[in-house]
Amino acid sequence: MTREEFKKIIDICSNQEEVRDAVKKNHDNNLWWPLEVEDYRKRLLIAGLSTRISYNMIDNYRKVINDLNGYTYDEIKNMTEDEIINIIKGLGLSNTRYKYLSSMIDFIEKYDNEIKTLSNDELIKLIADNVSGASYKVAQCCVLYIRGYYSGIMPVDSGMKDVELPCLGFEQYKNALGHDILRKELEELVKNNNMEEIIKQNGYEELKVENYDNATWFCHLALIYYKRYFCNKHNPENCPLRDCVEVKCKCRK
Repeated sequence: MTREEFKKIIDICSNQEEVRDAVKKNHDNNLWWPLEVEDYRKRLLIAGLSTRISYNMIDNYRKVINDLNGYTYDEIKNMTEDEIINIIKGLGLSNTRYKYLSSMIDFIEKYDNEIKTLSNDELIKLIADNVSGASYKVAQCCVLYIRGYYSGIMPVDSGMKDVELPCLGFEQYKNALGHDILRKELEELVKNNNMEEIIKQNGYEELKVENYDNATWFCHLALIYYKRYFCNKHNPENCPLRDCVEVKCKCRK
């Protein structure tokens, strides 16, 4: 895929009303990874809790996050299993989520220096290799959350890896490593690919876009919400990308 083809995809995706509304709600202060959580160690914990949380669950999720954020990291670290599960039980999968939190706390205690010094790629791999329940897709979210929305990371979830991106011409990967391969490909397409005209013409001029030449966060949100409102519907005839000759979308087959 060329950089211009990718730019056209972002143009079409971000110009859909449903996508625009969702991006505006989540760009400057994301509902899943809110700025109110300031301690990077608590952000690492919360990033893993955001998995399998749909929009239908967002109110329950935010209640849990607010409760958890009411404690210091050290207080959370010293909680018993029962105390932590009592806080997070509203999210479901309590045992799995507890294992993640416990493993991430161990990781933070062991690798605190590396968390601050490694490159994005290095830290994502370190987390994926060492934290229970933190596959590459979770590790990407962890690093993005602690380093900032515009830290150059474009997380790829399972729907993007398995459905959206292959439909757009990216290679399809069956293994977990595919999340990271595709992340790097997307980041390369966005780097030095100015999105200012698209962002302003499509009605996002009020957003706090830190770098139009590397608009990773904006592009990630445009893709993820296009996936939600169009790809997840499995109605190719309603895909706005299918009629664009500049985009090799499989929906028009």
